[in-house]
Amino acid sequence: MASDKRINIDEPRWDQSTYWGRAKHFFVTTNPLNLLCTSEELDKSKDVVTRYRRGETLTDLSEDDLWRAKSIYDSAFHPDTGEKMVLIGRMSAQVPMNMTITGCMLTFYKSTQAVVFWQWFNQSFNAVVNYSNRSGDSPISVS
Repeated sequence: MASDKRINIDEPRWDQSTYWGRAKHFFVTTNPLNLLCTSEELDKSKDVVTRYRRGETLTDLSEDDLWRAKSIYDSAFHPDTGEKMVLIGRMSAQVPMNMTITGCMLTFYKSTQAVVFWQWFNQSFNAVVNYSNRSGDSPISVS
């Protein structure tokens, strides 16, 4: 990236004081296409973001490539711990997973067993999402 002004990738790309800036940020953050990224793509994005944050100059990278790497990195790695999150716990899985679960809850309502199962499945999914996106600042107690 050959530029006189260094981009601050720790701030959102778009102005958060405007509706469209917040909407663009939300759509990039929850983009379900990020679920299709391979492990190699995720690792490459992590490498790009890590090197850029260390202050390295990445001459072979455009501004758009840097922001794409940042969005892929943010979609798959925990912001505090840096650990790769489980696939269904990522924010990019929210739309497809919730649409599927809601569709099943609306479709399979005729028996008590089906209602109980889909309620359990929904709560289990919510628990995975909450665990995956927990604060990494304090350890989880096992007592």
